[in-house]
Amino acid sequence: MWEGILAALTPLALVFMTIGVVLGIIIGAIPGLTATFGIALLVPVTFLMSADHGMIMLAGIYAGAIYGGSISAVLLNIPGTPASIVSGWEGHALALEGKAPLALGIAALGSGVAGVFSAIALMFLTPTLAQLALSFGAPEYVMLVVFSLIIVVVMLDTPILANVAGVFIGLMLATVGLDPVSGSPRLTFGFYQLYSGLGVVAVLVGFFCMPQAVALAAEAISGVVGVTFGRVAASPTGAVIRRLVADRWLVLRASVIGTGLGILPAVGPESTPLVSHAIERRLSKEPERFGKGSESGLLAAEASVSANVGGSLIPLLALGIPGSGAAAVFIGALTLHGLRPGPLLFTEHPDIMYTFFAGFLLVNILKAVIGLFGARYMATLLRLPKTAIATFVTLFSIFGAYAVNNSVFDIWVMLGAAVMMVVLGGVGIPILPVVLAFILGGVLDTNIGITMARAGDWTYFLDRPIALGLAAICVMLVTVSIWRRKRGSAAPMAKEAAAATESDPR
Repeated sequence: MWEGILAALTPLALVFMTIGVVLGIIIGAIPGLTATFGIALLVPVTFLMSADHGMIMLAGIYAGAIYGGSISAVLLNIPGTPASIVSGWEGHALALEGKAPLALGIAALGSGVAGVFSAIALMFLTPTLAQLALSFGAPEYVMLVVFSLIIVVVMLDTPILANVAGVFIGLMLATVGLDPVSGSPRLTFGFYQLYSGLGVVAVLVGFFCMPQAVALAAEAISGVVGVTFGRVAASPTGAVIRRLVADRWLVLRASVIGTGLGILPAVGPESTPLVSHAIERRLSKEPERFGKGSESGLLAAEASVSANVGGSLIPLLALGIPGSGAAAVFIGALTLHGLRPGPLLFTEHPDIMYTFFAGFLLVNILKAVIGLFGARYMATLLRLPKTAIATFVTLFSIFGAYAVNNSVFDIWVMLGAAVMMVVLGGVGIPILPVVLAFILGGVLDTNIGITMARAGDWTYFLDRPIALGLAAICVMLVTVSIWRRKRGSAAPMAKEAAAATESDPR
């Protein structure tokens, strides 16, 4: 453990850490670019680094981008990332009162403190969960993947059939290549390049990077311009610290909520601040201020969304189950360096893991410092022309897809994934179920084959209590979800019938 901490403190590690945080804040501050986009775009760059340095830099991009979205949210009321919507409610209202420096400082320090909390949770909870997962066999992994996919299906706000369709498409993409049991090719259509499956990095870059470039280019062509803002003063450090001390229990609650929700698949950073903000509004002595420029509301939103980052990495590293779309892209980086996420990661590469834990802790401290003293300078990046950003994203996407395997074919895979992303958005199918199913499909495919080979009959599963327990939870989740959705759809119909009865003069 101490060796990992010392490795994270080496000058080279600190350089990559700083680069990751600064790039993340820049990406998050530019409206339209997300944390998932930033990680997918720069995963190929980590190929040139050692595994621990690459992971630390990507963690800096992840944490920095989630915080960076608050800069444009506060100054322009335009969330840089979907996770900064609540920060826009509170932060921009404070900016209109002339308190933009205070709002930016609260967002930075609250995000940093909650990030440190989630880093500590990551450091202590992940090895414990991984130790438990060592007792898992193939049936347990099958049910764990099924459980994760069911959570995605039932917890997203989009229609359940659209979520199921997304999972089905993702699993189909995961089956491309050679069958792990028989070795026969599947869905390769005669292309030998597909025998090893679709490139994870190429697909993710196509999903999250190229569509953003097209959208930015379309806005530039149509003449959409950004909103201007004046010069921003330095954050009042003393006032920011006093607010943090006064709301210390709020920060702790928001950190616990963010970390806990981050562990669950599909509960990403977008929904976490809404939950924390609603809870703190109920507990506040000034609930009327929430939504109209509440410093406590801004602190709750930023703390919870920052803690969600560390929480989403816990199941990823311990079980190989990503807690969010951005965490799912992390698997591409791990795969690139020959690392397989899951419990064996801690027995095979403990040095890399503890270096990453220490690095993630330092990333959040660095994020708070850079945000507190540098947010006003990074705000000038909001004036960059959209054409320049679109050009950069396009070139880097093509380079990223090609660089991993030096394959032109991967560029075509990336372009195909970008087209698929646009089509899926057009028909209303969310991308998160597709991504998670694509990432987890290989694990499901392999372990189903192992389970079927070992199971002589159904009595084999009676000796697998963990698998049976997960199966029972899956059935319960599906049942409760169907019941709640039917109840939710029946309530409006009942209200309409009652209103029609009252308005009938007979």
